[in-house]
Amino acid sequence: MIDTRLLNCFAVVAEELHFGRAAQRLFMTQPPLSQSIRKLEAILGVTLLARSTRSVRLTPAGQELQRRVARLDAEFEDIVHAVRQIDHGKTGRLRVGLTPSASYSNLSQGLYDFRRQYPDVVLDLTEMNSSEMPGALHQRRIDIALVRPTFADPDLAPLRIYAEPMVFAVRKDHPLIARGAGSLDLKRALGYELIGYARQTSRYFSQILHLLAAHAGVMPSLAQESMVPTILALVEAGIGAAIVPASLSRLRTDTLAYLPLRGTGRIQAELLAARVPGHSNPAVDNFLRVLKSDRVERT
Repeated sequence: MIDTRLLNCFAVVAEELHFGRAAQRLFMTQPPLSQSIRKLEAILGVTLLARSTRSVRLTPAGQELQRRVARLDAEFEDIVHAVRQIDHGKTGRLRVGLTPSASYSNLSQGLYDFRRQYPDVVLDLTEMNSSEMPGALHQRRIDIALVRPTFADPDLAPLRIYAEPMVFAVRKDHPLIARGAGSLDLKRALGYELIGYARQTSRYFSQILHLLAAHAGVMPSLAQESMVPTILALVEAGIGAAIVPASLSRLRTDTLAYLPLRGTGRIQAELLAARVPGHSNPAVDNFLRVLKSDRVERT
């Protein structure tokens, strides 16, 4: 491989066609510059410069080398730019594990803003159950997990990025709606027959419902258990009411109504971003920065 310093010396001489000026640009004297050019010519086995007492000109071989060195310089600049973009998290691929219920939250706006700010980062979203995500992180199958608190181990540096209240979902023909109720006390809500959450498939929301019940001091009566968003279909079928995250209130609005709950304390549904500390993908930091600056955490 040719020493790049020799190519640099040649490129400056080829541009100046004057050893004195070239030596000044290179901060060296003429003798070592001349030696460098002769060494390069010896390595290539060609004459690059035709020298006379009055002028220096490029030979055909020198002209070709000048063109190729210019291309090398441009390519090197592209390489430097590319690796810096990756190092700064501005290009590459970001693999995100996403719990299914998160797709109904304001998180979608954060994902949109990240793609707009970092268009050269491929955002690879994989929907998976929260219980799968810690293993996927440790096995490096994903770079970051958007996970429910129950499954975010402390060693995964969990960061809250979204929190929302729970609301009361009922059919629009429910007596509460007919009476024009604008909100509902938690204790009263828990007195209705409810659709609960299946502990195996919706463990987090099952815990939220039990926390609310403990806070209100009321044991709920559950007609059936299901999972998000199927639970709304059961409410629509008239099997019972449900206490659901507020982000679901955008669904089935033709038949369902959603009432804010009073007296819930600070109990909210949370979404955390989890990652393995020291993970080498710099796009993770940019992703978290966008989510935080976007105030995804608003309720």
